[in-house]
Amino acid sequence: MKYFSDKIIDSKKLLSNYSKLKNFSNKKICAVVKANAYGHGAKDVCKILSPVCDFFAVHNIVEAVALRKVNTFAKILILGYCEDYQTASKYDISVTIDNIEQFKMIANLNIKIKIHLKINTGMNRFGFKNYKTFLNVLNLANKHKTITIEGIYTHCFNTLNKKITLQQIVKFKRYLRHLNFENKPLIHIGGSGMINYANLDFVDYIRCGISIFGYCCNMTEPIMKIKSKIIKIVNVKSGEYVGYDCFYKAKKNMRVGIVPLGYADGLIRSFQQDMIVKINDKFAKVVGKICMDVFMIDVSQINVKLNDESTVFWDAKYWSKKSGLSEYEILTGLNNARTNLIVE
Repeated sequence: MKYFSDKIIDSKKLLSNYSKLKNFSNKKICAVVKANAYGHGAKDVCKILSPVCDFFAVHNIVEAVALRKVNTFAKILILGYCEDYQTASKYDISVTIDNIEQFKMIANLNIKIKIHLKINTGMNRFGFKNYKTFLNVLNLANKHKTITIEGIYTHCFNTLNKKITLQQIVKFKRYLRHLNFENKPLIHIGGSGMINYANLDFVDYIRCGISIFGYCCNMTEPIMKIKSKIIKIVNVKSGEYVGYDCFYKAKKNMRVGIVPLGYADGLIRSFQQDMIVKINDKFAKVVGKICMDVFMIDVSQINVKLNDESTVFWDAKYWSKKSGLSEYEILTGLNNARTNLIVE
């Protein structure tokens, strides 16, 4: 074993989550696996979903190439700006276009490439905001022999707000009104909350990210746990300190277990006063400040020994409530956790 800790992915729950989203929405689902699949491990997630999913979305060319080496058949789209269009062409990776200058640059390369045109319907991050410019690029691309318009899409930025989301949908449909292609491009929309909207008959795919992994959606459940071990047990006397900066002072004699993960692995220091771990079917409270590489737990009332297993992470919702951080921040913060990745 390379590390003392394991990041465990439940493949059955992942497939179940994907199936629930697809069945509920009655739409195909594009799996967004950027940021290493929100900290879950993009390559393994892609392998698990490949039998049921034919469309993946990532942020950049590095993520895209890594996935292409895992799945040679699926559609893979770069949602952000592509740093290397030649490589995208080589690996049959689709790229996002949202301005005419970007399109002209690709056209001048004279390479065979698939593009998706993104529409800015209100988020004001990426996407065409001017209809005439969009139509101009649409016509130019349709005439260019080496460029294929594979898709057109937008992103809904607050799906809990029905009024704003419906406004975005109407605006998106306006951009699509003059499509007259022999091969109709794929129409897709994100984010995950769009599965709750019924007026999407014109859409081919809904892009889902964090909901696939069990968050921001009541019908899915978390698929990841992080388990570690007790690597040392320290007897601490009443009045002694535990950890940095005299932050924690023992009120009585106690036993402290040392777990080999810290804030360098994504454990949130601001959460430490409320953080608990599961060990031998009981809960142990973190004591002292979380260190860079380890943290300490009070095992005074638990029968533990060296190398006993502790479950450090099982649900980002709990961490989110205690820390004030979003589930997105917590999950991606676990990206660098020094753990063995295990798929069950």
